[in-house]
Amino acid sequence: MDTRIVFAADLPAATISDRVRRGQLARLGVGIYTSDVMSDPAAVVAREWHAIFGRMFPQAVITDRSALTGGPVGGVLYLAYEGRDREARLPGMTALARTGAGPLDGDIALPGGLYQASKGRALAENTRPSRSRDGRTRRTLDWAELGDWIDRLCQIDGARRLAGYREKAEQIAGDVGAPREGIRKLSQMIGAALGTQQVRTPSRALTARQAALPYDQERIRRFDRLITSLRQSAPQNRPVPDPRDARYACLPFFEAYFSNFIEGTEFELAEAIAVVYQGKKIPGRGDDSHDLTGTYRVVSDLGEMTTLASTPDEFLQLLRSRHATILGGRPDRRPGFFKEAVNRAGDSVFVLPGLVAGTLRAGWEQISELDTAFERAVYMMFLVSEVHPFDDGNGRLARVMMNAELVAGKQSRIIIPTVFRDDYLGGLRLMTRQDDPGVLIKALRYAHDYTAQIDFSDLTPATDTLQATNAFHEPDSDHCLTLPASLGL
Repeated sequence: MDTRIVFAADLPAATISDRVRRGQLARLGVGIYTSDVMSDPAAVVAREWHAIFGRMFPQAVITDRSALTGGPVGGVLYLAYEGRDREARLPGMTALARTGAGPLDGDIALPGGLYQASKGRALAENTRPSRSRDGRTRRTLDWAELGDWIDRLCQIDGARRLAGYREKAEQIAGDVGAPREGIRKLSQMIGAALGTQQVRTPSRALTARQAALPYDQERIRRFDRLITSLRQSAPQNRPVPDPRDARYACLPFFEAYFSNFIEGTEFELAEAIAVVYQGKKIPGRGDDSHDLTGTYRVVSDLGEMTTLASTPDEFLQLLRSRHATILGGRPDRRPGFFKEAVNRAGDSVFVLPGLVAGTLRAGWEQISELDTAFERAVYMMFLVSEVHPFDDGNGRLARVMMNAELVAGKQSRIIIPTVFRDDYLGGLRLMTRQDDPGVLIKALRYAHDYTAQIDFSDLTPATDTLQATNAFHEPDSDHCLTLPASLGL
């Protein structure tokens, strides 16, 4: 489909009027039309804004707050150009063009006639003072946001390039109207990121980097979104007044069994019972047996499972010690030591090794915003899973940390039966890739209800209930996990 943008100057007024009347053109704004008459006008603008604003503001530079994303922020595109201040409102997007320098050396020409500010220029121009107007976010970054961006540039582009951006910002400060004091402060903040000086800054990320504890900003924002969603979710309460009650006697076994099974450490149930309760060695599966018994050793220890961290240091130590126990039979996986190499799942890259400790610390500090054991359990599981701090065993450790929050909060544990694996992992993927926590929270709520309805006082009746509710089926089977109560169990 021809989605060409037509301006009033392109055709005689009578021709444009006739085409609008015939439904061949749709009006987007004053003197601006499109031949894509089937699409929503806002969708057309979202697709064609480079061409539209490139024509309206020739050689304008995308800068200020828009420099971070290279496009509109909150529906507003911030531009600088050699013309008077102008505002252009179109469906779904507004351009705010201010008087400023046109393209400079290092700015990147874009299709349609706009330019992208170089990072040095963008840093300099974001030191210009601004304030929020008409409910919009301020035009330039505040100092906390600027510090966060500097930290991210240091992480992604490296120290050498960041130093080059500082030099560029200092060179062109006068050309772009950056205030002298702002440039001085910018230089100090970049020096702090490079480790050459210490500064006081409202940027949490830059403060952490100065303390040698840099963290992954995108992950912290993702954790914020999960916290917000958890706080808005319906309460979840499946109380366990006394976890030593006989009803829960073999629950730790099934917790360890399923937690290993969904990670690929698969045993027949009878084999797993023999490994855990009788100390049997399965020929050729010594490492797998250690994984199962290591997990069981942690989750069956009520003293361990009621221990929660009260400081970031304690949190890191709990992670290390529990991981060392779970993977104690695999010295090649460096049990108890944070990863030194990047790990990934498919096309998802987990937190980089140099950011693990800082991200875990920053993430742990946010758990205080949650009120209930279930909320903290979901958050803790995702925190560990998303960071993936160790070479192996991260999924098992994440679920251990989840259930420790529940046990300490006198709530039922959560097991993830084999048949429910894809529901659980699908929720994790949606949160990681699309920042959508809904499916994850719903899945864990269902698994929590499920676990709370089973009598785990004895292996045989517990196994019967698990079989009756399809727990042992493969996730790609035609079966689904059924709540015991719905079957009268």
